[in-house]
Amino acid sequence: MKKLLALGGSGHMGQKAVQTVLENRNLKQLIIADNNLEKATAFASSLKDDRIQVAHIDVLNTDSLLELMMKADVVMNTVGPFYKFAVPVVKAAIQAGVNYVDIDDDYKPTQQVLELDREARKAGVTIIQGMGASPGISNIIARYAAEQLDEVDYIQTAWGIAGGIRRPRSVFTKEFIDLVKAEAGDAAIGHLIYCASWKIPIFKDGKFTEVIPLQDGEDVVFPNGKAFFKYIGHPEPVTLPRFIKGIRGACNLCGMEPEEFDTALFLGKKVRDKEISLEQAIEMFPDEILKRLQQRSDHAEHLGPLKWGIIVSVSGLKNGRKVRYTFGPRGAPRGDMIGVTGISVALAANMLINNEIKEQGVYAPEGCVDPDLFFKRYVNYWDYDNKRYWIPKPTNIKQALWKVAEKL
Repeated sequence: MKKLLALGGSGHMGQKAVQTVLENRNLKQLIIADNNLEKATAFASSLKDDRIQVAHIDVLNTDSLLELMMKADVVMNTVGPFYKFAVPVVKAAIQAGVNYVDIDDDYKPTQQVLELDREARKAGVTIIQGMGASPGISNIIARYAAEQLDEVDYIQTAWGIAGGIRRPRSVFTKEFIDLVKAEAGDAAIGHLIYCASWKIPIFKDGKFTEVIPLQDGEDVVFPNGKAFFKYIGHPEPVTLPRFIKGIRGACNLCGMEPEEFDTALFLGKKVRDKEISLEQAIEMFPDEILKRLQQRSDHAEHLGPLKWGIIVSVSGLKNGRKVRYTFGPRGAPRGDMIGVTGISVALAANMLINNEIKEQGVYAPEGCVDPDLFFKRYVNYWDYDNKRYWIPKPTNIKQALWKVAEKL
């Protein structure tokens, strides 16, 4: 029976993760630790589970953090933004000698945490970073996809949306944008701007190179066509070459509304040129995106078939032929990104609690999470009432993923 510390356990992602991990009967105790003690206490009370305790935490207070970590066997961290908090929290987990999983979606701290691999191995702990949607599910699918080829040359991961119905400008009031900001939180906005503010790594021709984010990109394959997505700064190109041997290239791309692209590019350049700070850009984001949204047409516009989700393409050799296989989940949980991310990190935490992940050191999901085992559990949380997905419940990862096969 294990004890789990949920850092940020009453936040947007944390609540879904906590609710999911509590289903594990091997869990003896769960500590919800948050910098908002009142919110954490109210959330814990609503769960009505006597295994739960609550604690106040500032994750940058190393002494308090270590004291809490030493009461746990596994740490599940959803405290963002990770460009601020990932490295000190991982260092504390290694020092405390506890296994750890997070939803780090920023590439720079991912690079820094990978450098702690030797320390983690020496401490005998497992550190899993980026176990959300992208990174997270994208990495797990990439591992499965790579196993379908005899040789893998290139891996493309992508997330986001294209096509569908563009709502008219009348929808986008100041009150609407303020509500979206409150629901997303500063961490999510900060992550977007952070990803757009500096040159980002992609893996090309067997080595890392840097590009300006949200300018160039690639076509992404969907079951109902293609869409052009743009390069963004995510951890997948950093970790995939490390854990999937032999590949010559890797990238991560995103699809967003045009106004989101324009706002992120505009504010990211200002941060890159040192005209404003990242914190100032986060404050400016709602007004800047509203300005652009209110320049839309005054009627709804149809932009073609809806294409969206988490997508992974692998290119290489199969039976001596050059091919590209593209995969994506056929379904998803309720709650959009909160549901996908919160459930994913909880399932990985459960694997650590159950001793189903035994590798020691620093890992991304593709390095230590078994794809079939993960998806056998993940599909239990899909929203089968949503007609957008409507499929029979899968029993394995092959049934859970759609696939497009192409000859190159």
